[in-house]
Order: sequence, then C-alpha cells, then structure tokens
Amino acid sequence: MSDTRKEKRKSESLLVLLSRVKEPWLTEAASTENVSSHGMRVLTDRFWKRDTKVIVQSSEYELWARAKVVYCQPFSDRTFAIGLELTARTGGWIIRSSTL
Repeated sequence: MSDTRKEKRKSESLLVLLSRVKEPWLTEAASTENVSSHGMRVLTDRFWKRDTKVIVQSSEYELWARAKVVYCQPFSDRTFAIGLELTARTGGWIIRSSTL
C-alpha cells in the first residue's frame, strides 16, 4: 500500500455500523480512524476479506454508503483495521465529505 494518497484524509472517530451487502441484517458496530470523501479506515472486531461489498451507516442511521474492502490488517490483539473504498454514497455522505 502506497503512502501517497490521491486526497487528504481527516483523522476522525465516527461510530458506524458495518454489514455485508449479502447479509445486511448482520451488523457490527465499529469506529473510523480516518475518513475522506472516497474512503475510510475502520477499526473492527473481525477479519474482513478483500473485495467484500459492505454497507456502511452512521450509528444514527442518517449517513449511508456502500463500500468495498481494499485491505484488512491486524491492529491489536483483538482488533483489525480495514480500508474501505466508498462506491456509492447518500447525499448526507456527499455533503459531509465536502467539508473534509
């Protein structure tokens, strides 16, 4: 993974709910470490396979997005860090990301 990014990421802790597109009823609470208008790094309790299609929603349910897992790395003994590339966003994500 390159240290050079196309855009700047903002360090931000936001509570989110993650679910696989194929199993949207199974959600996991997680938190972001940083975000940009096209992606985010999320800390999660489980391993996620690369290219898994994910639904991301804020804990208050007002922000929704679809994303693809681009990497999953061990973060600590019981935590993983996943990189998500946003593939579709609601208006709320678009408006919010314009302020990053």
